[in-house]
Amino acid sequence: MDFFFKKKGMRVRVAALIFNSQNEILLIQQKKKDSYYWLLPGGGIEFGESAEDALRRELAEELSLEMKSASFLLLNESIEPGGKRHLIQLVFSVNVKKEVPELNLNEKAITGFGYFSPAAVREMDLRPDIKSFLSEGNFQPSPFIKSVWVSEKK
Repeated sequence: MDFFFKKKGMRVRVAALIFNSQNEILLIQQKKKDSYYWLLPGGGIEFGESAEDALRRELAEELSLEMKSASFLLLNESIEPGGKRHLIQLVFSVNVKKEVPELNLNEKAITGFGYFSPAAVREMDLRPDIKSFLSEGNFQPSPFIKSVWVSEKK
């Protein structure tokens, strides 16, 4: 299993859709190599970690935000045309205890953050590109089913 994930570039990421009191969307800016782009706050799920626990951890680590609640919105899949990278992103609608994040200076890839209107988001370099979903404004929770692991009988 590790071979598939490491050699083929599969990544599972959680992301938070967070609004401020002006109904603007929180985005973080990252720099990789020489390009800057925006994305929803979040990050990778560690092996054995639930999606909600990963989201709680990432928000605390990157932005010092404490998650109050999370509702699953959508699964977003993005595959690089060359087939070298494959991203599965689980997006949750998230309520946080405080509206203003604090950037963790130890997070070298994150260069900034801000709240933006859906109209402004449409013009940004957003990765993965889910601008059409964000601009529609239909943020109804979708089913997210957690199940107990079933052991096979010997």
